[in-house]
Amino acid sequence: TKDAVCTCPKCGSKNIRQDEDTLDTWFSSALWPFSTLGWPEQTEDLKHYYPTNTLVTGYDIIGFWVSRMIFSALEYTGQVPFDTVLIHGLVRDAQGRKMSKSLGNGIAPNEITDKYGADILRLWVASSDYHSDIRVSNEILGQLSEAYKKIRNTARFILGNLSNQGGFDIKKDYVSDDKLFEIDKWAIMKLDELIDKVNTAYEAFDYHIVFHAIHNFCVIDMSNFYLDILKDRLYCEGVDSASRRAAQTTVYRILSAISRLIAPIMSFTADEIWAYLPHSADENNESIFLNDMPEKSGIEVSDEFKAKWELVASIREDAKKALELKRADKVIGASLEANLKVFVDDDKFDDVSALTE
Repeated sequence: TKDAVCTCPKCGSKNIRQDEDTLDTWFSSALWPFSTLGWPEQTEDLKHYYPTNTLVTGYDIIGFWVSRMIFSALEYTGQVPFDTVLIHGLVRDAQGRKMSKSLGNGIAPNEITDKYGADILRLWVASSDYHSDIRVSNEILGQLSEAYKKIRNTARFILGNLSNQGGFDIKKDYVSDDKLFEIDKWAIMKLDELIDKVNTAYEAFDYHIVFHAIHNFCVIDMSNFYLDILKDRLYCEGVDSASRRAAQTTVYRILSAISRLIAPIMSFTADEIWAYLPHSADENNESIFLNDMPEKSGIEVSDEFKAKWELVASIREDAKKALELKRADKVIGASLEANLKVFVDDDKFDDVSALTE
């Protein structure tokens, strides 16, 4: 207070004095970027880590904290303390209300981790568009846990097919690109597209794009298409056949990549996947976090190749819908009981006919 206080307002004691050595909390916290690194001494930590890269902050304390950090750092070190400020919104409940004790609408982080696990909490943060205020509720977390299972189940399917029937030894079972089937190269092409999209999103701090891209890749490109088609090669072909080894090589490359892409978000799950994956000599098998992000394969495909497989996927989707209708009408049970006839428009006839050659 600006006024001298001589008497305690509670007990009436006059044996009190106002401490003159106080500092506004925002000014003291503004010293954090350099004071925690040993300043004013020129320590090795200060030289190495200062200035830092990115400050993450809510929009409500830009004037209180961020601006004070900048002018305090300029005054005492002559340098701006960070080169990027990442501004995020505030957390609100499902109705958009600010969380408060009086409303009783807060959700403690430990309640989430106890019920869903730490990766669901991390996934909620990453899946939200933090540029505005974000909402959290048990319903939202429940929906995210289902999305999490889609990614985890993709990993479980691949790991199961790398470990059964003699497993998959990288040194002797891994095949080169020229021995992959066309559909394998399509899958690697989709993986390359994913790597590009995820890297761009990470650079822009768009973590919700990272999550949705990986989730859609696992559900649409993998589970609904590639992995479903691959089951015959994995389950029915000879254990050491060229067809099965090409399939195993492809799914190994896919899981190795997506586990590293998702690691900054689903850290515990990614590290668990990494522990069960086979590894090459240049990888660190101790932890996924001791390895680099995946690089693109370098496999080049033509526009005609892409168009061909888009057509295959489109026909297959139409066929699946037709089979579901017949299955619902009790005309067929399993899909293999059906005899499909494909009818196409004249302008697509040549393209579809070419698929049978």
